[in-house]
Amino acid sequence: MADKVVVSVGTKRGLFVFESNARRRAWKRRGPFLAGWSVYHAIVDARRTPKIHAAAVSDVFATTTFSGNLSDAKLAGAKRPPIPPKPSAGSEKIYKQYGISRAQRVWHLEPGHRSEQSVLYAGTAPAGLFRSEDEGKNWKPVEGMNNHPTRKKWMPGFGGNCLHSIQVDPADPRRMYAGISAAGAFRSDDGGKHWKPINKAVARYIGAPEGGETAT
Repeated sequence: MADKVVVSVGTKRGLFVFESNARRRAWKRRGPFLAGWSVYHAIVDARRTPKIHAAAVSDVFATTTFSGNLSDAKLAGAKRPPIPPKPSAGSEKIYKQYGISRAQRVWHLEPGHRSEQSVLYAGTAPAGLFRSEDEGKNWKPVEGMNNHPTRKKWMPGFGGNCLHSIQVDPADPRRMYAGISAAGAFRSDDGGKHWKPINKAVARYIGAPEGGETAT
């Protein structure tokens, strides 16, 4: 894949794959795959035989993940999908006040470290972190995140309460980062067993002008 550029695009009409060479002047489209599913996120995993992983939901079936080889995009659904945890009890007032959706979704998929080639991570809404050790067939909750001591303080943003970003340090498989709306960023230094907030010194949200105020 060194000379190939691949872009995975999730839509309400399913999953599309666009391919080009390094010059990127012409593109070939494949898809839609997963017709009838809304694809929230998709990612190409090139750690060995290139695969594609997708997070999707439909009007009939609950949110789940799909995985398959990039070459033919024959995607199989997870046998044991991630089941997002319930929102924190303290967030109910915010959900009701602003009419924010409580819908369960898999928001983000992330391949594990290159030394763990069968490992994937999934972030969900309501906010939760899950790990698969068999390329997305079966998922288990990462309890150190999902039962974090600060969880009762996690509040939803206008897109809900979601774990929307996951990063694994390429130099250290034990170090990971996760972003949660609206709880901030977290870091683990032991492969996800324990997590600590890393929001110190982040500027407070100022907000937009209201009632005739002018921002300067």
